Amino acid sequence: MSNMIVIQKIMGEYLMSLNESDNIINQISQMTCEQLEEVDLEVYLVSKAKLTDNLYTSVEEHLDPKLRQWVKESIRKELGRLKFEDEDGRKKFFVSDYDFELTKNDFIAKLDLTKDETLIKKKNKLLQSLSIGANVEDSEVKFQVIKLTVEDECAYFIYYRGIKQSAMTKRNVSKMPTIRHGDHLVIQENDVVEFGGKIELIIYNEEFYIISPRTLEYSFDYNDHISIRKDENLHSITSMDFFDEDPNVDVFVEKSNQYMVSRRLAGIEPGTLRILERSFVERCKELKEIKEKTPLSPSDKKAYIDRYELLWPLFDHIDVFDKKIKIDPDKSIEPLIYFFADKIVESFLTKEFREAL
Repeated sequence: MSNMIVIQKIMGEYLMSLNESDNIINQISQMTCEQLEEVDLEVYLVSKAKLTDNLYTSVEEHLDPKLRQWVKESIRKELGRLKFEDEDGRKKFFVSDYDFELTKNDFIAKLDLTKDETLIKKKNKLLQSLSIGANVEDSEVKFQVIKLTVEDECAYFIYYRGIKQSAMTKRNVSKMPTIRHGDHLVIQENDVVEFGGKIELIIYNEEFYIISPRTLEYSFDYNDHISIRKDENLHSITSMDFFDEDPNVDVFVEKSNQYMVSRRLAGIEPGTLRILERSFVERCKELKEIKEKTPLSPSDKKAYIDRYELLWPLFDHIDVFDKKIKIDPDKSIEPLIYFFADKIVESFLTKEFREAL
């Protein structure tokens, strides 16, 4: 990975890479406890207001000094855990562009909000709600926003968690939490707000840094966006000539609702689908040739299938002789989605097929 400093100019502001020394997130990750004491911290509990134009309502919570410092130190520690050594042995953040599939291990996914008007509107509405303030019932809280400010720079850390209600307010409680009060154990009657733990999402200027895709989806209803993209791609694929049987389409649509399949389907670019439609017949011819060359000897056949292990499941769903998609309802369609997404590639070095990163 390049060690070059990356600076982008977006909407009149310069957005630095996370590893730039002047980036507030990188600065916080390297601060001493004494330096953290100078960092301003604001904590907000947020609920969704879907039925209003505001989208969110927030209430600021005031923490005692010890808890404030602990939260800042916790964020610093978790930022440190998001860093890994590069080829030179230096600790740094590894960042890749967000796609609709889950983030890669050890990578933070970056999402440029300037390319998505709906998402940037939601982000702005959220930040506006922090400055307005409102009455929010504990039961309505959906997530926390922790704002850290260094001089005139700020970053927002999001944790998708609500408030744990006291067992006293619940019916049919099977466990009763207690606390020690003097010489007695007494019932914990107050609601509990938890802080700390893994950072799930960071807002910095016009970018999201995503560690937990689910937090992005839940906090900003981004699953709606994924659903729209999935449905568009689903319609495009099932409208192609190689999909011509209604029951077959119904099975494919039903299987596409699975969480991971849905994300991968949403991530297929329109250009890739055009190539799929144009190249499907040729790929069927190549798959047919591979299948026809299957050895008869059991040991040779096993080695042959192992060589094409990423391609072989395609035969469950592709009739290479008729050049049609015929879904086997008892088999996973994930290999087919990889095929549609052009995620199966041949290694130039080994000539083996593998999943594209």
